[in-house]
Amino acid sequence: MEIFQTGIDVSRYQGVIDWKQVAAGKQFAIVRAVSSNSGGVYVDPYFERNVAGAHEAGMRVGVYYYTYARSEAAVINELDTLLPVLEGLRLEYPVFVDVEASTLQSLGRTELTGLVRFAMDILDQKGWFPGFYTYTNFAQNYLNMAELAAYPLWIADYRGYVGYPGSYDMWQYSSTGRVNGITGNVDLNYSYKDFLPLIKAAGKNGYSQGPATLPLTNTELVVYQSGAIYYYAPDPAALSGTLAVGRYPASEVTDGEWNGAVWAKIDHLGGQYWVPLQAGVTGLSETGGEGCEEVRAQLERAQEQLDLTRQSLDWLLGELES
Repeated sequence: MEIFQTGIDVSRYQGVIDWKQVAAGKQFAIVRAVSSNSGGVYVDPYFERNVAGAHEAGMRVGVYYYTYARSEAAVINELDTLLPVLEGLRLEYPVFVDVEASTLQSLGRTELTGLVRFAMDILDQKGWFPGFYTYTNFAQNYLNMAELAAYPLWIADYRGYVGYPGSYDMWQYSSTGRVNGITGNVDLNYSYKDFLPLIKAAGKNGYSQGPATLPLTNTELVVYQSGAIYYYAPDPAALSGTLAVGRYPASEVTDGEWNGAVWAKIDHLGGQYWVPLQAGVTGLSETGGEGCEEVRAQLERAQEQLDLTRQSLDWLLGELES
């Protein structure tokens, strides 16, 4: 399978993480939110710090919680701790139920599978995009995987290959990885799926369902001022990056304003993104055409500015060499 992104999963055991260093080599992080010990269910003390740090470094983020639940009441107890700490977050990967505890094996396939599905159904009803994590032997011997096939699977197998014969969306391939920015071992993962479009389409993980749109044909977004921002969703909080001056294929436009702007959907870097239409910054034009006079004039002025900047740099280099 083709790898979409490489990433890590972390908990309090990784301590303080330098997320900027991590982001230089990894694109996503799955962060532990909740687990249990002899004192009961607890929130990982590094959870909020890790989610914020990964996002600030430009990484996509998902969440997992480690389940010990042997009854529906215990599932609800775990989720009563998890759901409040998720409030206000926007996540680009699923919220995973980590089902691997040896204390769950005696429940039998049917009962344990029902509990995992029960947990994921509640997460879905509460507005989160659920999935589950386990390892190959556990999947093959303690779960009815066919009954969970509708949910994303994150599988662990450290043998250099995945022994589980079914389909899966992510592979945790090592528990002894080394990554800049983290002291000691860390789990390493491959993701084979871009979950974000699915999450946004479903209106889950803090993303509201999208606006009504109108299709565009033979249309391009024209960027005539360098630094125009593009977004994962038509939402100012979903910042992705900046665009160079140029033309980008456009497929949709919002039917009126949404989150304070009219947005166009473009194809860029193998994905689809949203750009607000702003006078003097961006506009729509017929594909292959020069567009309106305003757009053409802006492009010409931008080119003139680039030429002036280039001339200034050439002069400065000449002075330095003399």
